[in-house]
Amino acid sequence: MIGDSITSALYQKALDGTWQRQKAISNNIANEETPGYKAVKVSFEKELDLQVKKLQSNSGTAAEQVQNINSIKNSNINAEAVTSTAARADENNVDLDAENVDMSKTTMQYYYLVRGITDNYSRLKYAISEGKR
Repeated sequence: MIGDSITSALYQKALDGTWQRQKAISNNIANEETPGYKAVKVSFEKELDLQVKKLQSNSGTAAEQVQNINSIKNSNINAEAVTSTAARADENNVDLDAENVDMSKTTMQYYYLVRGITDNYSRLKYAISEGKR
């Protein structure tokens, strides 16, 4: 399939991770006043970086390409409660200012990932139509 490439798999997994992060941040903000609530952080970048490093060491046969795409699609998105800090007496550790900054950053990441996918498919469309409109 045309859209089934390593690039599209990386974009898809990055979008999934960014979306999960946005959900976690929203949940953290919503529970800022909940006693005992522990903030949740989502990480996926290290896992994708590991997958990219594995790609650099492969020779690139068709079977390896399919295996690489599947390993990217199956890579982990980790969501963990942060238990190391308790900023308040009620044991809630949500820092509203930090969460708002993280939400802004994550929103921008999501926007640029979507933009990258759009640009990638625009180039494919251009190549398929041989530059004709």
